[in-house]
Amino acid sequence: MARIYKDKDADQSVIKGKVVAVLGYGIQGRAWALNMRDSGVKVIIGVRPGKSFDLARQEGFEVYPVGDAVKKADVIAMLLPDMVQPSVWESEIAPNLRRGMTVVFAHGFNIRFGLIKPPSDVDVVLIAPKAPGKAVRDEFVRGGWGGVPALVAVHQDFTGNALKTALAIAKANGFTRVGGVIETTFAEETETDLIGEQNVLVGGLLQLLRYGFEVMVELGYQPEVAYFEAINEAKLIMDLIWERGGSLGCSLGGSVRRLGMVA
Repeated sequence: MARIYKDKDADQSVIKGKVVAVLGYGIQGRAWALNMRDSGVKVIIGVRPGKSFDLARQEGFEVYPVGDAVKKADVIAMLLPDMVQPSVWESEIAPNLRRGMTVVFAHGFNIRFGLIKPPSDVDVVLIAPKAPGKAVRDEFVRGGWGGVPALVAVHQDFTGNALKTALAIAKANGFTRVGGVIETTFAEETETDLIGEQNVLVGGLLQLLRYGFEVMVELGYQPEVAYFEAINEAKLIMDLIWERGGSLGCSLGGSVRRLGMVA
């Protein structure tokens, strides 16, 4: 069984007095930045000039070019799009890293496939929320039982405190509240994420919904009725699985409950 960390296992004081630079202010970066600021963490933003730069400033953050943000930070959260991370790493991040800093990735792709090679004197960790950025923020704002689950991994532990720092960041985002944070590896997170996204979420699931709808329409049923049967009710079932897990009495829900991922 995987190890799951909850609020009691994470000590946010580990990052007290430290500056966390969120690199990127898209939907995930914005959610992390707002969540951590609300948790009392000193957060700055590193992003290129444009709409995201302006929005972050409007929302009260200190905003800098990426390289300058790295210089000012103790922890950097890599929330730039995966495809641009390697080039930004080489030009703006790597030249400004200091010994003992922590680099946080939200997805392990660039480390897993060697597109980014961090120096040996920094901590490198993974905190991968299992939800889109909007849900990361919305669930955090709910408070109490609000919060999405996440995965955590350590790729490089130079300081000896890499996991503690990762858990502190996770707690500041609300990831340790309910479902908790599952210990994993960069390889496992990357490979399961690719399989889940390509084969299930935007592969098999969408095709199943599409074909179910099309078959009913081809058989002469009204499109409105077919929509509710093939798509709308599927959405409601997924909501129930998310909210109640094993209480649904289905094998998937039962598995989720046994893993301790729902209350």
